[in-house]
Amino acid sequence: MPYEERVSAAYFEARVEERRSLSGGYFVLQLVADEATPIGATVPGQFVMLRGEWGRDLLNPRAFSVFEVDGDRRFSILAKVFGRGTARLATAAPGELIMVTGPLGRGFQAPRAGRTQLLVAGGVGLPPLHLQARRAAERGTPTAVEMLYGGRGRDDLLLVGDLSEWGVPHALATDDGSVGHHGRVTELLEARLVQAREVGEEVEILACGPTPMLAAVRRIGLAEGIDTSLCLEENMACGFGVCLGCAVPVHGPRPYRYCCTDGPVFDAKEVRW
Repeated sequence: MPYEERVSAAYFEARVEERRSLSGGYFVLQLVADEATPIGATVPGQFVMLRGEWGRDLLNPRAFSVFEVDGDRRFSILAKVFGRGTARLATAAPGELIMVTGPLGRGFQAPRAGRTQLLVAGGVGLPPLHLQARRAAERGTPTAVEMLYGGRGRDDLLLVGDLSEWGVPHALATDDGSVGHHGRVTELLEARLVQAREVGEEVEILACGPTPMLAAVRRIGLAEGIDTSLCLEENMACGFGVCLGCAVPVHGPRPYRYCCTDGPVFDAKEVRW
């Protein structure tokens, strides 16, 4: 399956412009650089490495999918507090300096004529698929994509109003039944594929979320013979293939590839799970 070509990454400084707190411990951090950067050419699925002025504490930067892009200076990430790095960023004040490397990796392919992209998002896997939906809407083809979005409960489903505003079809699922389908987002996917098969609709799957969800999406896509792209989440220390800490088992002559340079978007057939 083809992928969008990556753009040249850069190392640059940006400052916190705004921090928005969302439900469930999630937050959006908007950053702006003083000068033009390659960030405006970000492909959905690409990521940035971020590090604040943290001294000797937290030496390694943290990887985040690019969430929103506004021109060649301004972008944002969406994250949830899990550890010390995200806790630092969640309390970052306007004007605080952040060192950025990116955009990095390879991203999702743009929608193709005559084929609907089913965007399967779970939890913090929303950002690259949210950007994919936004780009489709900006091109005037919001129905070229369809979002299937799942979380544990109501507080894990974020910014759903954006999809309605853009005219992007979507369906929701929660484990506790507080919103939408009571069950897993993969159940929505299976039902949607039945519908597509009945009417002869051409579809492909793009997914990002927790590894167990991605593994389930992979099984479904392979069983149905449907092109499936997975945006993987792996721990990274560098972002450009030096630390070798984000190895992904794959089929082929090389037993492993690396999430930062070969991904984070992989064809489901490549991944050896």
